[in-house]
Amino acid sequence: MNRLFPLPIYTFLRLVVKNGGISVQKIKNTLPWILKTIFFEPLRWMELALFNRKIRQHNLVRDPLFILGFYRSGTSYLHECFTQDDRFGYHNNFQMVLPEIMLSTEKLLLPVFEFTCRFFNLKDSVHRVPLSFRFPGEEDATMTTYLDPMGAQWGYFFPKMMEEQFQKYVLFENLNDSELGAWKESFSYLLNKISIANDNKQLVLKSPPNTARIKLLLSLYPNAKFIFIHRNPYHVYASNKRFWEVVQKVFALQGTRGVNVNDIILETYSKMMLRYLNEKDSVPAGQLTELAYDHFVQNPVECLRNAYHELRLGDFSYCEEKLGTFTGRQKQFIQLKHILPEEERSMVYKKMKPIFKHWNYPEL
Repeated sequence: MNRLFPLPIYTFLRLVVKNGGISVQKIKNTLPWILKTIFFEPLRWMELALFNRKIRQHNLVRDPLFILGFYRSGTSYLHECFTQDDRFGYHNNFQMVLPEIMLSTEKLLLPVFEFTCRFFNLKDSVHRVPLSFRFPGEEDATMTTYLDPMGAQWGYFFPKMMEEQFQKYVLFENLNDSELGAWKESFSYLLNKISIANDNKQLVLKSPPNTARIKLLLSLYPNAKFIFIHRNPYHVYASNKRFWEVVQKVFALQGTRGVNVNDIILETYSKMMLRYLNEKDSVPAGQLTELAYDHFVQNPVECLRNAYHELRLGDFSYCEEKLGTFTGRQKQFIQLKHILPEEERSMVYKKMKPIFKHWNYPEL
């Protein structure tokens, strides 16, 4: 996204070849990539010409607020709550899908995309709510959609590379100084671009891999603030199994033959959470707060009021009424608790025992 060459189509084809090609049954999922790398490519050149220098020279007025937590822990709902406060800026789905042209085309194309969603009554297959390109997106997904090989989420498209991408670009292990510097540059460039798109408002951002990056994020944004949400590991695990099924059907470019998805979920979940526990004490006082999913969905306004106070985010009364109205409408979308077979419960407990103990979740 931040340079003309190599061309995105070259990067995409190189990733495909490196990872063994595209499964026949997944060929239909390549259409968005073809549109992005060929049809929209001239618009990317135009955006680079118009904005590249401005993006590189941009500085965030205030360091971001990062929402932390593993996938399916309530991070998306929490993120959407914060977006009800118009004093914050955020990264939306349009910017996530078309980051390479978002500054030059969002005002024109976003209304068209929104009309299409409403006209055809399209649904978000992951969150099971009406699809909207105004819905909050994720930076790590964006690093993938703009064809950055360092995108942590390539493993969802090519499951066989999940372990390698997770180790290198979530945990930052087996990474040399040059690769780490390149990742920081790409990440900072993206946040600068999101900041410009939001008129320099303080950003509230959500991407689960950031849960394992606290020290790295603080090195880039020393005054960043963090809100961490945790959920019963049984429910997180079960919801992630469904998440993988949806991703395989709608987005993946390869099947999961030869890959144990259950092991991937538990390995990434446990390592991310343990890294969080190891690094959270490095956050300066007043820059981190935690909340439990069950308490949050039952008392969202109370939880957010406390978070605003602890993180000194401003006058909560400014957005309290709007948040109350919004959260009242969301009760129909709150997920029910998942029931797992005893064998799987035992497997989850064994792998996630430190997490059960740390937050006093019941074993049974």
